[in-house]
This record gives sequence, structure tokens and C-alpha cells, in this order.
Amino acid sequence: MLTSLEHMQIPVRQMDRAISWYTEFLGFRLSSRDGDRIAFLTLPEGPLLMLWQTQDDSTYAHYTVNGTDFPVLLYRTARIHELHETLVKHDTRIQLYQNDGFGWVLKFYDPEGNLWGALQFHAPPGKPENEAS
Repeated sequence: MLTSLEHMQIPVRQMDRAISWYTEFLGFRLSSRDGDRIAFLTLPEGPLLMLWQTQDDSTYAHYTVNGTDFPVLLYRTARIHELHETLVKHDTRIQLYQNDGFGWVLKFYDPEGNLWGALQFHAPPGKPENEAS
């Protein structure tokens, strides 16, 4: 049946702002674009991220559990502390930043109102944390 995840789609209200933010702060690269309607972004690994411009109210890429927002998209990083510092420096709304035992968890809202998650797993003993698998 299914073989892999092709791409993920999320809503944005301002395409130029979204593309700039994702490329500057999260490390995405613009792959292609169709005006202000859609854009495809890539990372070195994983599926494409497709941005859809919309003006619909309350359209965000997250959901709630018992009234708390949860991200649909979670990414791995080996630089979570640097990412957190960068986001804070640029007034990004942080929902969570903590060591959850298995690793560090960072949840934050992009300028479009979508909730993102980043994980940095702890390394096995004797291995630096940035080399965790």
C-alpha cells in the first residue's frame, strides 16, 4: 500500500514571511514556488514541506489534547539549545523547552500560528549529545 511520506502541507497567511522564516531560522531551502499560492521547502533529509497560502480563520498545523496545543510536525536536531536561543532572540513564542528524560523537547509557534516541535535525543554513554541517534 503506502511506501513513504511524500510531503506535508501546512497553511500560511503570508507566503514571503513564511519562506523567509523557515529558511532563515529552521534551515529549510526553497525548492520551488507557484507565486503566492504554494511553495515547497526541503531539508537535507525527509519529505518536502508544502506551504499553502490561505486566509481561512483558525487553520493551523496543530491540534489540542485536553486544551493544550500539540504539534503535528516534530523534527530532529543536534542543535536544540542554539535553536532555542535563536528563536528567543527573534521573539518567537515558545510553548515548551525542557529535558524530558529521553532528550530535549522544544515546541514553538511560527509567525503563521503553526506549532512546531524539535527533539534532540540524549546520546548513549560515552557519545556527545549532538551525535545521538
